[in-house]
Amino acid sequence: MSRKPRSLKQIQAQLSEQLRATDHSWADIGREFQRRFHVNARVALRQARGWTQPEAAERWNRRWPEDPKTFKNFSYWEAWPSSTGYSPSLEVLDRMAQLYECSVADLLSDLDDYGAKKRPVFSNVREPGPAGLIGPPRHAPQPYALAAAAPASGPGAEVRFDPYFGAPPAPPVRDDLGANPGELLSSMSAAAMSSAAQISSLMEPPDGGNSLSRRSALLNLSSLFAVAAAAPLAGDKALPTPAGRVDAAMVDNTGLIVGGLRQQNAALGPSATVQTGLAMRAMMESVVKDAPAGLTGQAWVVYGDLSHLLGWMMFNMGQDDAARFYYDDARKAAYQADDYELAANILAAQAHLSMSAGDHQTAIDHAQAAEEAAKRSPSRRAKAYAADMTARVYASAGQGARSLAALERERRQMQRIDWAEPAAERWGFYGPAFYWARESECHLLLGHPVEAADAGALAQQRFNPAYLHNNAMALARRAQAQVQFGDVPAACRALAESARMATLAGSVRLSTEMARARQLLAPYENESVVQALDVRLDRYRKQRGVADSGVQTTNSTEEVL
Repeated sequence: MSRKPRSLKQIQAQLSEQLRATDHSWADIGREFQRRFHVNARVALRQARGWTQPEAAERWNRRWPEDPKTFKNFSYWEAWPSSTGYSPSLEVLDRMAQLYECSVADLLSDLDDYGAKKRPVFSNVREPGPAGLIGPPRHAPQPYALAAAAPASGPGAEVRFDPYFGAPPAPPVRDDLGANPGELLSSMSAAAMSSAAQISSLMEPPDGGNSLSRRSALLNLSSLFAVAAAAPLAGDKALPTPAGRVDAAMVDNTGLIVGGLRQQNAALGPSATVQTGLAMRAMMESVVKDAPAGLTGQAWVVYGDLSHLLGWMMFNMGQDDAARFYYDDARKAAYQADDYELAANILAAQAHLSMSAGDHQTAIDHAQAAEEAAKRSPSRRAKAYAADMTARVYASAGQGARSLAALERERRQMQRIDWAEPAAERWGFYGPAFYWARESECHLLLGHPVEAADAGALAQQRFNPAYLHNNAMALARRAQAQVQFGDVPAACRALAESARMATLAGSVRLSTEMARARQLLAPYENESVVQALDVRLDRYRKQRGVADSGVQTTNSTEEVL
């Protein structure tokens, strides 16, 4: 277990030690200190070495005794360009660069670049909603600074500094699943439910209320999704005819239905979705077979997306053999369609499956194949996500430097994405929140709990609350990181919130992550905060049992903790 940092200096020393151990230069560490501790370049490079201003002056004087300096000199140089500082000369900058083992440019990297072209302001980018669509920002643009957070409860409520993607979107102010979900559902017409886009509008994230009543509403939505899945196929134009059985409208509608199932899985978890998906796949086999030549490729893409989704659901339900079958099926469909974007997505999923089985070499092979497929695709999202999975499998294999390098590739690709540009529905889950959740997971796997918790907080403030499974998974991992560096109360809060979300959207994989977090708390069994957590976990477990009675699929093996 990593030692618990008790002061900012200890946290900085631990971070510097970890980064040096993974072959990062002092300039790299300085940039990370700038990002994490909100200091300028000259302060960051000194702190990266673990030196105070008097210690830095002492080292200067040892090297250049003919030109002695005091801590006040360093204080003035570090305060510049503010009115309280003095600008360092070129000779001073050169000697500081020698002292810190960096370039002169690294000492000035915090200053403005007046000739650079401006990138899109990431603080104006809204996280993808359940439909995978990007809307206008729901908050005023803010600079890259630590924003003041309104009082809030629950883990992740504080607003963290995010140097890559700016301030997170403001939380929604509407709760479509109100106090009486039955009235909402009874007011829906069958015609309204035939549109996947209209279904998406019902998936606004809840912001409070009773978990069980909301689960009932969401499970009713599950049934309506099944109706919606059948609706486009039940019309006269979609009925089988002796000639021209499959047309463009039918393939398009089927693609929308697969998108709706993906949203349903994100909100409710696999148990509430998998049966409809299996029925859809049986129908899609005949669609692909009967599609005319001009629609074959499009039909294979829809089929591949659906098989990929089924594989993901089986994986989350702990059924690895079934997941492997559907992933292989999906990859064949991607190559039938000559769609390398889809192929990269599926290969990344196969890497995840192999990693979870402990087969690190196969996982790395699949991840590298995903990056190669992504290179043949025009999609920046595919390139970024393939790097994301590479980072994950290298972290799982204990190869820290390669994992962090892959995260850097992902970050560069994400900063080139135009988030307002429409993308394939399969990328609805992907955005800044997903990146921070992955960085958190990688640091956790590499034994860097402070960094894991910090990245987890950034993920939590950006996730769309409707994506309950992703939120709960990030919280469970954040709890593991927090208990590893000794913040037991925060870990208990995060784990309790993760378990609460699991009453709405659980899976075997989520249960495993929560169990790991609770196991790490074993040394603190006698503390009141852990005992209170166990009471809450027991209550949520019972709620999950009541809510699941009669709705669990026969092939699901999931349980909470």
